[in-house]
Amino acid sequence: MKLYSSVIRLTNVHPATFTQLGGQYGHAAFLEIVQSVDPALSAQLHDAKGRKPFTVSALQGLPTKKPGIKGQVGKETGFHLREGWECWLRVTILDEKLFGAFITHFLQGSARPQIRLGEAHFLVSEILTTPGSHPWAGYTTLAELQSRLEQPAPHKFAFELFSPTQFGYKDDWKILMPLPRFVFGNLANAWKALTGEDNVRAVEEYAEANLIFGNYALKTENVLIENKPHPGAVGKFEYWLTDKTDQPLARGLNLLADLAFYAGLGRKTPQGMGMTSRIS
Repeated sequence: MKLYSSVIRLTNVHPATFTQLGGQYGHAAFLEIVQSVDPALSAQLHDAKGRKPFTVSALQGLPTKKPGIKGQVGKETGFHLREGWECWLRVTILDEKLFGAFITHFLQGSARPQIRLGEAHFLVSEILTTPGSHPWAGYTTLAELQSRLEQPAPHKFAFELFSPTQFGYKDDWKILMPLPRFVFGNLANAWKALTGEDNVRAVEEYAEANLIFGNYALKTENVLIENKPHPGAVGKFEYWLTDKTDQPLARGLNLLADLAFYAGLGRKTPQGMGMTSRIS
């Protein structure tokens, strides 16, 4: 089974303004793409509870946001895109049937496909999935990830949170700090959804007991999703592994750290949050 990360290069058709850039626009566009090929699959994805087998970023490559009106906290004029502005959207897909529907839309559709994000329309210039074609493009297989279990555990894990990232805790709590238990527990849940292997509690307990923070540079940013602000952490951080015995669980963390590129981290990854890359 393959996991995919595709970067969709876009060119703006008409002048447009975005007042909020949560990934809800990309999320809706992705479901419309799937619906055009497989309506039942699109409906299933829309109604599914829990972790979904895809992530969608907010629109990337935008001009600098104009400042808000003085005295109106949080009121900003938004991002203004001129005609012809080039930008991109990133989609990750953790299901081969779903990827087939996604790519079929572009292969069998219009010779000049478009994507609508809110009220804006974009021409699709290319879709990049080949590793090396874009920093956020690539693919891997479950077997390739599982091969990490045959490699010695590294002494350090380092990540970049590219978009605001938060973790759910109990009923109403939202955790912004990427604590080891939350990061690797979240990834273990993603692995469970892919394979059925349930090591979530063991991973959480091991990560909490054996990982400590090294260097980090994090800040809090808000993203608006459906007019509601969602705070999250962005920036870089690293963990140091204190267990030197090279246990199977330590090797498992190596697998899960690579999975983060495709699964994302935390809440609302289908709507632009939790876009993550392992940097070492």
